[in-house]
Amino acid sequence: MNLDQLEKKYRDLQKELTQIGYICCGSIMSLYRKCGKPNCGCKDDLEMRHGPYHIWTKKINGKTVTRSLSKKQAEQCLGYIQNLKKMEKVIEEMKKISIQIFEEGK
Repeated sequence: MNLDQLEKKYRDLQKELTQIGYICCGSIMSLYRKCGKPNCGCKDDLEMRHGPYHIWTKKINGKTVTRSLSKKQAEQCLGYIQNLKKMEKVIEEMKKISIQIFEEGK
């Protein structure tokens, strides 16, 4: 790519960044659990386990923090996590283009 093409690609990536919504880090899990009541069917039957329980796990100051979420919150958070991954990918591409522009002598 020539310098003009690199600069256009960089501007396109800048625009793409402005379209990314809310971001957040961590991971979402949906779990089914046994309740511990001796007469509950969940004790022996996997199909009768309770849930799903939506769990968000993230690191804060080097410590793992876990939070329970509603189904709606879990879906929102998952979207925010996907937005963060998209943002990181765009930024990596911007870094590569910046180096190419620098090496072209601008």
